[in-house]
Amino acid sequence: MTAASPSPFFGAPENLESLRLYSRTLKGFSVTSDSNLVAKTLLEIIELMISNATRFDEYCTSNIEWIGDSFMRDVRVFPNLPEEKRSEAIAHTFTSAFRFLCELEFVQPAEPSMEVRRIGAFVDENLDLFTGNDRLQITFARHSMPMQVAKKLLNDPAIAEFQKFSQTVEEASKLKADWDSELEERRLHVEAIQQGLKDVTSSYNFVGLVDGFRHLAIAKLTERRVAFWSLIVLAIVMITPPTVQISYVVTHIDAIESKKGLLLYTLPTILTVEVILIYFFRVVLAQFRSVKAQVLQLDLRIALCQFVQSYAEYSKKIRKDDPGALSKFEAIVFSSLVSESEGIPSTFDGAEQLANLIKSIRGT
Repeated sequence: MTAASPSPFFGAPENLESLRLYSRTLKGFSVTSDSNLVAKTLLEIIELMISNATRFDEYCTSNIEWIGDSFMRDVRVFPNLPEEKRSEAIAHTFTSAFRFLCELEFVQPAEPSMEVRRIGAFVDENLDLFTGNDRLQITFARHSMPMQVAKKLLNDPAIAEFQKFSQTVEEASKLKADWDSELEERRLHVEAIQQGLKDVTSSYNFVGLVDGFRHLAIAKLTERRVAFWSLIVLAIVMITPPTVQISYVVTHIDAIESKKGLLLYTLPTILTVEVILIYFFRVVLAQFRSVKAQVLQLDLRIALCQFVQSYAEYSKKIRKDDPGALSKFEAIVFSSLVSESEGIPSTFDGAEQLANLIKSIRGT
């Protein structure tokens, strides 16, 4: 369907009025029988133009451009023509009107009406009624004009743009495919970056855990070193009183009888000191063993944390098949440090043992 004219032609008020006057004049015109048939058929076409002005404006744009002005000029001049010239004018006007009718039939999407078909059949059966240029115009309207109208429509800028539509669609499809490909590449790149960030985060978390264990291990190593040297000092202090007393006895064996009472009174004190030193030695020894065990546990946890990466994702995957697969690992890594304090004597136990020792000495 062609676009309507920018401004109405048949629907213009002045043109409609001219067509109505032409129709009234044509009804009152009386000629020979042959000419009368052409006039009656022309009157039908004029009546169709008056009653369907909008459709003629919409579908007859080519002939409006080609012969519109001359057609309306003939319509306006006809009422003032002498009687002897009207028959020739009717034939000439008929060929122009018939061209509009043929274009309407060719361009409109709907099937032609019975009136249009009857007029076409009349022209085909009575082509001998037209001579000269009028006959050429009828032949042109029936055979060549549809091709000219189609050519004009195909060369219309709007149709040309429509012809480019397939090319535009193809280019748009290619552009969309390129965009989709680029988008997919970018999506994969972003997913790779995201996975890399997850791996870095996971590694950083494990590195942080291992770093914490290492700091704790350094503190425990210092504590173990202090406990070790404390044991050495206590051992030396424990050995010193008996050694000094034995050395004194050995070096003063001759005068030992005269100082027997002094030795007897100093013996409980020495024994008491020795018991206290032994008690503290046991405490420090237990502490040393506890710290040593804690250091071993920390070393084991550091080794496990360095071995297991991406623990959260790994645990999700492995728990689907075996829910308790990581229970031992978690028990080791996340359990508290064992101090082995059950073997360490309490302060009250040591005081009680010291009191029993003093009572036994006094009893003797």
